[in-house]
Amino acid sequence: MKVQIPEIGGAAQSAAGRDKGRLYLIVGLSGGELLLADGRYRPVENPKRKNGKHVRLLPAFCPEIAERIAQGKDQNSEIRAALKRLAQERGQKDRPQEKE
Repeated sequence: MKVQIPEIGGAAQSAAGRDKGRLYLIVGLSGGELLLADGRYRPVENPKRKNGKHVRLLPAFCPEIAERIAQGKDQNSEIRAALKRLAQERGQKDRPQEKE
C-alpha cells in the first residue's frame, strides 16, 4: 500500500540527505514542506523541515499522537515509543549502520 498524501501523525522515512533512512513522525505541514520529529534528535519543539519529495511516506499512522499534537499536548517520549514500535514491525533499526 503506497501512501500519497501526508497527514499529521503519519510516519515517514528520510530518502535523501545525511539523515537518509531515519524514521520520523509528521507533526505539521508547511506549504510543500513537512515538519518531522523523532523525539530525540528532532523534538516536537524544533521539528525538521523537509521537502515532501525527499521523504518516503509509510503506511503507518498514530492517531493518538495526531490527537495530542492537535491539542498541543505533544510529548517526545510518546513519539520515540511509536517510532520504536514501527521500526520493530518493519524489522530494522532506527537508522542504518554508518560506515566506520
